[in-house]
Amino acid sequence: METIIILPKDKAELKFFVELAERLGTKFKTLDEFQDEQLLDRMLENLNTPLVEKENIMDQLHTILNEDQPPYTNED
Repeated sequence: METIIILPKDKAELKFFVELAERLGTKFKTLDEFQDEQLLDRMLENLNTPLVEKENIMDQLHTILNEDQPPYTNED
């Protein structure tokens, strides 16, 4: 499926294109509607992932931050 993007200069022009699409029987979405649908899809996908305790996340972050750091030495 091909997609076109139309950037109307004002609300009246947007209304014109929406009415035109409806009369032609074509499907259309605004960018906001499209982004909302994508966000909802991602949120629904995340409902199926297991919950992780805050402690586990913090422990993992501390481990990552402390990996392979050379010991502090004062060279003054």
